[in-house]
Formats: sequence, structure tokens, C-alpha cells
Amino acid sequence: MDTSLNQRIEQLERRISILRISLAVIVLAMAFFAALPSAKSSTPETHLRVRSLAVVDEHGVERILIAAPLPNPVSGGKESQRRSRSYGIQLNDAKGNEFGGFTIADDGALVACFDWVRGEATCMFAMPSGDAGFEVKSLGGKTRGQFLLSPNGDVGLTLHDAAERPRIRFSVSADGKTAIEPPPTAK
Repeated sequence: MDTSLNQRIEQLERRISILRISLAVIVLAMAFFAALPSAKSSTPETHLRVRSLAVVDEHGVERILIAAPLPNPVSGGKESQRRSRSYGIQLNDAKGNEFGGFTIADDGALVACFDWVRGEATCMFAMPSGDAGFEVKSLGGKTRGQFLLSPNGDVGLTLHDAAERPRIRFSVSADGKTAIEPPPTAK
């Protein structure tokens, strides 16, 4: 009788063990399916609404900032004023200095710039005045070249020397007249 009782106990222990494993599998399966987005009863958001979104690097430095409005730019550790409140995307270096961006300003200016360590390198712009163009600057911040379309339809390319003096200008008026203008003569 002892043997029969021991066998029955062993069978019951095996059944309990199987029941425990089955219960654990069921609980894990329920948790898995409950965590799936399709299993949630609430409707997912279709868009994200924020005033600012920062993408930071592994050191916590903001490298990409999307903001409305953007903060004033920092270059070389110094903050400077924007010409007008601006909204858009700011690109920063590893120290948090602005190195470029894409903005629209309160005054209607659309600007896309890439910077040197201390100041703008290239800028493309469409101004509320009707001017649109592209500008290239030296490391020292001097304008070296400018391509400009005026509100009346005239277009021109001006090239400057290192001191930012215009050296030659190529232009085409809205009515098709072309001109090559040498630098102004010194008095």
C-alpha cells in the first residue's frame, strides 16, 4: 500500500508541476498580447503637438532642435539676437553652438543657413520684401558672393574680395538686358 500511495503522490506532484508551467505560459501570453498596440482599446494619437522637440547626443547636448519659437543662436559660446522671432529646425555642434538651420520668421522671412564656427557660411533666403537669393561668406564673416533676385525680377551675381568690396557684378534685368559691372573706382 505504501508503494501505491507513493505512486499516486508522484502523479499528483507531476500534475501540479504541469499545471504550474501551464499557468505561467498562460499568464505570459496574456501579458504579451495585452502589451500589443492593437490590443489596446484607446485610439492611438495621429500626431504629436509640442512647442519644442530636442534630439540630444549621448552627452545630453541638443544636436537638433525643432522649436516654435527657436531660442537665440549661440556661436562660440556667445548668444546673439535673431533679426526676428523664428520657428523651425536648428542644427548644433557637439558643444551646443548653432551650426545651421531652416527657419521662418515672424516677419515672413524664409532662411536656410549653414555656419562656420563663428558665423554664417552660406544662406539661402526668401524675404517678405520679395528679394530672394543665396549668399556665401568667408570664415571671417565677410560676404564673398551673393546671388540675388529682386522683387522687380532683376537678377544679379556679385563677387566680393576678402575685404568685402564688390569686385564684379553680373546682372540680367527683368526685361532681358544684361550687364557686367566692374568694381567701382576709388576716389
